[in-house]
Amino acid sequence: MYTQDDIDALGKQIRKRVLVWLIPEIILLSVVVFSFIRRMEWLTSLSLALLSAVLLFSLSMSIFPVKRYQQFLCNAVKGRNREDLVHYTSTGTETVYREGVRFYPVTMRADTLKEELEERQYYWDANLPLPDWQKDELLRLRSHEKMITAWERA
Repeated sequence: MYTQDDIDALGKQIRKRVLVWLIPEIILLSVVVFSFIRRMEWLTSLSLALLSAVLLFSLSMSIFPVKRYQQFLCNAVKGRNREDLVHYTSTGTETVYREGVRFYPVTMRADTLKEELEERQYYWDANLPLPDWQKDELLRLRSHEKMITAWERA
């Protein structure tokens, strides 16, 4: 499901977003310096407030979500993965956030050593289309910290 190319593409997207983000920041910073040199206290205060607001908004809405998703993909591709043989039960309709990334909760049943089926919660990436799993279908899942990184029908 995920490859190194996906990680590289996200890295390029982050660089583009940072460059676009730097343009208004540099303009506002130059206004701060200009007003500070000219001793225009009201303009310095206003431009610093505006600079802070733009900085916080652009980081939290534009750059950090992509950075978190890139970190998730790095962990999914390079991290320790676990394989399970499970029976599909259901998929939640509401998305949840785990480690700053949106997922759909997926409930599966897995065989345990006690010869009974145990329900387990996994998470499907909300940026990908949901698979067409049928109830009680047997699947082989690869997961990283309960987040599904690959699957196939068993």
